[in-house]
Amino acid sequence: MCAPPDERLGAAGVIEHLSAPAALVFAAADYDISGDVAGRRSASAGFLAAYLRHAGERRLTCLLHEPEDVTALHDFVARHDGAARPVDAIALRDLARLASIGTLYTPGPDLGRYAWLRRSFDQRSFSLVGVTHTLSESRAMEAVGRLLTAPVQPWDALVCTTTAAKSAVERVLGEYGDYFRSLTGTRLDCRARLPVIPLGVDCDAFVAEEGEGAAFRARHNIPQDAVVLLYMGRLDHAEKANPVPLYIAAQHAAERIDKPLCLLEVGWFRSDFFAEAFAQAAAVLAPSLMRIVLDSRHAANRRAWFAADIFVSLADSVQETFGLTPIEAMAAGLPVVVSDWDGYRDTVREGVDGFRLRTLTPPAGSGEALALDYASGTFNHTMFSAAASQSSAVDVNACAEVLVRLIADPDLRRRMGAAGRRRAVEAFDWRLVIAAYQELWRELGERRRSAPEAAALAPGRPARPLEMDPFDLFRGWSSDRLASETVLTLPAATAALAGAMRELRAAAPVPAMLLDSAKTGRLVETLQQAPAAAGDLIEGLEPALRPAGWRTLAWLAKTALLSWR
Repeated sequence: MCAPPDERLGAAGVIEHLSAPAALVFAAADYDISGDVAGRRSASAGFLAAYLRHAGERRLTCLLHEPEDVTALHDFVARHDGAARPVDAIALRDLARLASIGTLYTPGPDLGRYAWLRRSFDQRSFSLVGVTHTLSESRAMEAVGRLLTAPVQPWDALVCTTTAAKSAVERVLGEYGDYFRSLTGTRLDCRARLPVIPLGVDCDAFVAEEGEGAAFRARHNIPQDAVVLLYMGRLDHAEKANPVPLYIAAQHAAERIDKPLCLLEVGWFRSDFFAEAFAQAAAVLAPSLMRIVLDSRHAANRRAWFAADIFVSLADSVQETFGLTPIEAMAAGLPVVVSDWDGYRDTVREGVDGFRLRTLTPPAGSGEALALDYASGTFNHTMFSAAASQSSAVDVNACAEVLVRLIADPDLRRRMGAAGRRRAVEAFDWRLVIAAYQELWRELGERRRSAPEAAALAPGRPARPLEMDPFDLFRGWSSDRLASETVLTLPAATAALAGAMRELRAAAPVPAMLLDSAKTGRLVETLQQAPAAAGDLIEGLEPALRPAGWRTLAWLAKTALLSWR
């Protein structure tokens, strides 16, 4: 799945990676797995931790949306980086600094937002790389649609984590492009690349300690001779995996074997409603199972891999796009039984690492009412996903058959578990995934030097038509506008008076948008000597400070410290 990293032999005979740096967008909420662990946050945290371990960069650069995220960023690095490398935090207003790095990676699909910001200075200054996670949410689909309308360039990329995800993205882009053709006569096409790179796992973390599995079973009163089926992940029949097919299949299997069968469900419920729904279904559909539910938010419970014999995940939700837990199970050496669904199709090899069970959905057109209810707000995403899952079937009889086969054949379980472990190490270890990203970043850098630029900014035109300079867009609001020839007079103000006015919160609610006190004072001192044309005053400033200079002159007029004609 991933190309090996470019390597060279260092002077000491040590393999060194030819690194390609990137700045990573960091918002604390996207990387926080301390509470309710969503797959997207788990994958984002895993990516950043893996980047620290495997990218070969001596310095980490992150783009922060909120100043308070600095503390969370340093805490994350301290937990995951033994090297304690330096961290550079860049604010959104300093986006131009990314030109010295070359790539901005964001853990989501919204390249459009950053593409518009980049257009403000130089569209060739760096590449943008995002990644698909949940595609069924309206915000994700809107972000995909913006790939057509935003100034996204051929040196940008949206990484699709599975071939099915890429197919869905291409379908949306095709339909949306055709919509624009029907509206304007011109079809819009996606300029960004859509490579397929999977998510990864830290395979080294999935190695059991001596006797760990037996100790886990003893701790939770699971008989040592029981066969343990493990489901690991969010316990959510609306947006993850409905447990009904698993309960039915496991009950059928339990009736056909001569040893205890335990179903270990390790995850978390978003509310008591979901916990009660699972318990009700299990009581009715799987009365012969020994069922144990553990909270995956406790680290000790996440070691359940080593107490299990078979991993089962019958995902049936459109919310699922990749699915990390089957790869984690493979890394732990477990045979896997999964639904033949989206990302599972790319990761689990039928009959080698385990079994993929056929799935069935209604024909196209059957879900238009669901889509309309979601679009209109009648359904939230949970209801939309639940309604779609309700009519997405997994072959229950086939599931029961492969469970019985695996339960009866410990050698088959071991062979498949060993094959899955090799598969995880050779295709999905984070070391390989990070290397694949670095290869992509290098390739995009080459494109940046030669590919034609889309939507080049013409001189004097706004970089962001929907987010224009207010003094340009609303220029008709005022009767006069400052111009180079505007003559400014300072009746009796002083630099000290300007400084005092700046301290009034009502007079200067956003002082950062003005010249600092010292430079403002120098403007005032110049005007104290004689009236001056605004253009002459602005010419005396460094070019980067001139926009703030114009704003400051207008502010001095607002606060009655100068007059104009």
